[in-house]
Amino acid sequence: MRRILFGLIVILGAGGAIATGMTGAFFSDTETSTGNTFAAGAIDLKIDNDSYYNGNRCTFLDAQATTTPGFYWQGQFPFPVVGSACDTSFPLSDLDDGLLFFNFRDLKPDDEGEDTISIHVQNDAWACMDLTLTSDDDVSTTEPEGQVDATDNPLDTWDGELADALQFFWWADDGDNVYETGEQDLSGGIKTLTDLATTTGAFSITLADSNGNAWGGDEPLPANETVYIAKAWCFGTLTTPGLPDDADTGPQVRPGSVLCDGSALGNETQTDMAQVTLAFRAEQARNNLDFRCEPPDQRTGTLTIDKVLLTSHGAISVGDFTLHIVGPNGDQIVTDQVPVPNLPTGSYTAYEQVTGDVAGKTFITTFSGVCTSGGGTPTSTPFNLDANDNVTCTILNDEIGDNAPPTFN
Repeated sequence: MRRILFGLIVILGAGGAIATGMTGAFFSDTETSTGNTFAAGAIDLKIDNDSYYNGNRCTFLDAQATTTPGFYWQGQFPFPVVGSACDTSFPLSDLDDGLLFFNFRDLKPDDEGEDTISIHVQNDAWACMDLTLTSDDDVSTTEPEGQVDATDNPLDTWDGELADALQFFWWADDGDNVYETGEQDLSGGIKTLTDLATTTGAFSITLADSNGNAWGGDEPLPANETVYIAKAWCFGTLTTPGLPDDADTGPQVRPGSVLCDGSALGNETQTDMAQVTLAFRAEQARNNLDFRCEPPDQRTGTLTIDKVLLTSHGAISVGDFTLHIVGPNGDQIVTDQVPVPNLPTGSYTAYEQVTGDVAGKTFITTFSGVCTSGGGTPTSTPFNLDANDNVTCTILNDEIGDNAPPTFN
């Protein structure tokens, strides 16, 4: 035992001598992990649309079918004309290229349509749809319309009747473009366009939120899977008898599942035009368990009319003019230089009327600020009021033939 211990001491001593005379001779090992990464995921919502009008389908034709590839009406019905171009079907898209779900500019009573929209998300997501009516304009008055309806007010983009005559029904579809009785109603029954898209805010449809999923259950839309919603519309009276569940009819507009009857309509809607905005929202589902598809906050702005009067006639004042703005809330009388808040976004015009004693004087009217001239009339051209805008429209009246030093009122 003693000899063994001695030998160990000698070895350790030798090791110490080597360490003091050399460097870098230790046993060693290095393990390295490279490329450690945090990367944000994405919620990328994409939409496409498959559109039918009076039974004909807006279909993409390639170069083998037509000299100019694009979307054309196809089918066996007389209108829309088979082979004519259409723009209400489109492939998977971000909806940022002016794509339209509705673009029908020659409606007649009993016209109808159906669209199936496919929705795609790349991560599990809650999803909602918002529909907003942005105008319901009489546009002009034909002789037959004039017998049953008031003459169009060119300053008012909300004096039409078309939105009340268009009826809609939305449902959660299985992708076959046909309403089946077991599929979930999304619109709360048949609604007019006015019912769906009020002028005071969006009509919000829940596709999936923490309160439920339109296709059943309470889960978000699954990543990389396709879900479908469909809408039927009718210029007249819409009914929805539906077909039995899982009716294997293939893509077609309405083999008896929805019906349209325009016989009750008269001439009130001639030349009217309604416009809507359709928006889809998606939010991450992970860590967002309480999300609800409540309607988005009402989008409003503030508008001020600043009336300026340039005249040498001291008795004439701003009070001799009544100031108007016309927008989604109709025709409103406003007060000079007093802001009008909480106005819904949309198209507006401004105008004035002489309601006081201006001693027979006449004026040149010009607009500035957010307003521009209405072609020499005391009316501005239409302008848009967007969310959170706080803008001023200036109306200047300059007395004609006034050579005296001016005064401003």
